[in-house]
Amino acid sequence: MLKTQETTIKSLRYGKFTARETILFCPDHKYDGENLIKYDSDELNQLVPPYSNFAYDVIVFVGISRFFHNKQKFEVQEELIIKYGLHISDGGITNLSDRFLIYTKCVHELACLEIQSVIEERGGYILHIDATVEGDSDCIFVGIDSVNGWVLASRKIKSEKEEQITPSLQEIKSQYGEPLAIKRDMGKGMGKAVSIVFPDVIDTICHQHFVRDVGKDILSEQYGLIRKALIAKKIRTRLNRLLEQLIVEISDMGYDVNVTFESFVNCELIELNTNKTVMVYAIVTWILNYPKEGGGLGFPYDMPYVSLYERCVISKNMVDKLVMMMAELKRVYKPLFELNSILEDVDDQKIKSVYDGMKNGRELFTELREVLRIESKSVPLSEGLEFNSESDVFEMMSDLGRFKKKLSEQLQNYGAENREIKIVLEHLEKYWDKLFVTNFEIDPNDSSKDIKMQRTNNISEGFFRKIKANQRRTHGNKDVGQDLNFYGSYLPMVWNLEDEEYVKTVYGSMEKIPVMFSKVTYEMFKNERERFYSERRGRIIRLKHDDSDIFTIIQNSLENFEMQSNGLLML
Repeated sequence: MLKTQETTIKSLRYGKFTARETILFCPDHKYDGENLIKYDSDELNQLVPPYSNFAYDVIVFVGISRFFHNKQKFEVQEELIIKYGLHISDGGITNLSDRFLIYTKCVHELACLEIQSVIEERGGYILHIDATVEGDSDCIFVGIDSVNGWVLASRKIKSEKEEQITPSLQEIKSQYGEPLAIKRDMGKGMGKAVSIVFPDVIDTICHQHFVRDVGKDILSEQYGLIRKALIAKKIRTRLNRLLEQLIVEISDMGYDVNVTFESFVNCELIELNTNKTVMVYAIVTWILNYPKEGGGLGFPYDMPYVSLYERCVISKNMVDKLVMMMAELKRVYKPLFELNSILEDVDDQKIKSVYDGMKNGRELFTELREVLRIESKSVPLSEGLEFNSESDVFEMMSDLGRFKKKLSEQLQNYGAENREIKIVLEHLEKYWDKLFVTNFEIDPNDSSKDIKMQRTNNISEGFFRKIKANQRRTHGNKDVGQDLNFYGSYLPMVWNLEDEEYVKTVYGSMEKIPVMFSKVTYEMFKNERERFYSERRGRIIRLKHDDSDIFTIIQNSLENFEMQSNGLLML
């Protein structure tokens, strides 16, 4: 016997208790090199990690609560006290959360052969690769098997350059072999890394990214001019200011806005004199609702400043009519004239010329979306788009081929000056071979086993959105860049636990997660922990103030200090 030691353990199953452990050694085989060979309790090792007072089941409870149930630390603490009588400090919850992420990554690594077996039994995998960054956060790369939705690899990288992405792809290749095909965005770094690591694998690009890239090249310049012009004229600011004035007036007059607004359909013209405030309020509200025309997909799918311009133009006609009606009633209403003044500023010939010049480009962009079936109702990143059959692939290829031929003929007729058509044709020529691949037949007698090829990279983009949304719910903070910095590449791996097949393959069941954690050697955990904390850049600290406010506060603070000084600062 070497020694006997006592440790206070906190466990969900056994509560708080003191473990008395006897450490043994063999006198004949005492050392392994310079290290003393010790034999400790297997039973205790299955319950609690080395050098820890918290059992594996506590680590799992905290991790699940934080990363799946989106609970804040004080909520987890309260639940542990109420259900299990365990008191854990704020720092303890943070530490246990970190351990959960580290153990999850370790167990995933240990289960590579089991995961590979599932992949081979299914007939292979489709690798979707993507990277995300949020504000000032680090860049997180993930590789996802779209067949079952599992994250195969996750790594923090400095940028989306080839030399940063290549090691991650090499890791995936060494652990899971070559995929049937790859789906990615159009980044040059991604493309080059794929060509280096997987030179013989089918490499395809996301249809949605392709359409977006074409749209940006066609419309960015003109859209930017409209955006700049409307910002320079402070259209949104002036409309919001007017809206606030109308809200005050409506509150003071005690209007029931909805009842009054709905009554305009059948009321007498004379009643407009009394209820004119509500009518102007309704017009301004409608104009400012312009962002609702978009689907939250970003430019060029959404063009909010074009929507703002269009609504202002439409409203100008309505306001002109209202002005005439008020004149008929021999009434002048100042907010109405203020609105008219704002809309007159929008009715600018230069803006109109740019807007009209976008017509051809917008039509081309819309037509390309329709040919590639990237329609507004099907674009959301929460769901993937796939080819149901081989005939679907050839049908879309034929449609796109006819579209390309039509544009080529138009270009010959219009001459080389048609910029928009040239842009579309250049993209189609450059990326044609990376747009289409048929589904993979696994069993000739059973088409249900076919591995379907996604047309977009929505599975990975949606995955990132989901992580960000969950972290926002946890912290009540729109900026999740802090979490990407704090948890790094470990956060994406946790989300495999949402998949029942993954849990069954890697852990056996959710109840057995603590058991699998206990199979991670201390040496493996220690090495992974070192990497975990080396990745952590810390939380981003920002001032919430605008740039001008920062300057003003600094200036006022210095004046305050000067007033309180003994005069030395004035020397």
